[in-house]
Amino acid sequence: MEYYSIDDIRKIEQEAIRKGMTEEKMIDTAGHLASDFIVKNLVFKKAVFIAGPGNNGGDTLSTAFHLFNLNHFDLEVFVVGKPDSLKEESDNFIHLLNDTKSVPVKFLSDPADLIKIKDSVSNADLLVVGIFGMGFHGELPPLVSDLIDLINNSQAKKISIDIPTGMNGDTGEFKKAVKSDFTLTMLAMKKAFENQTALSICGKISVLDLLD
Repeated sequence: MEYYSIDDIRKIEQEAIRKGMTEEKMIDTAGHLASDFIVKNLVFKKAVFIAGPGNNGGDTLSTAFHLFNLNHFDLEVFVVGKPDSLKEESDNFIHLLNDTKSVPVKFLSDPADLIKIKDSVSNADLLVVGIFGMGFHGELPPLVSDLIDLINNSQAKKISIDIPTGMNGDTGEFKKAVKSDFTLTMLAMKKAFENQTALSICGKISVLDLLD
């Protein structure tokens, strides 16, 4: 099996964009494929999505939107950050979710905001998490660190989008990361997954080919 570095993945993305692909199309495809995986592999009623402000969060928001379109209506979406911190592609999916009038989107920008999500996480059957992607390094912000504790203490099934939040995409190192039942990784297996300690918290890994 071949494993790809962060640089390798970015080169694949850049080449796809050079050939006419757009970031928004990749994010839309990621959500479509991830929602299909969820419907085919999991039985659940209430799903909670926890997204970051970048492309990893965009994939997560796209997944929520596509899952809604597959007639799953008991969904909640939380975004870590402030509305003005979102990338344009992520912001587009927030507008689509808001237009459904059925999927509430709430923002978490301060540790005190955890009260907004605590009951939702506790009552969920499924948690879909994409706060930080493969490019994460350094220290987790206190809000995200506390959020990961809340997620890991939940009895819900947990899906990480691309890579468990908190994990380095090249080395697989982490001080704290989402303990996942499934990891839906984009484009190719990451170098991180060669690390056995990292592998132990990824759960079952499935590669979603956004360019197929």
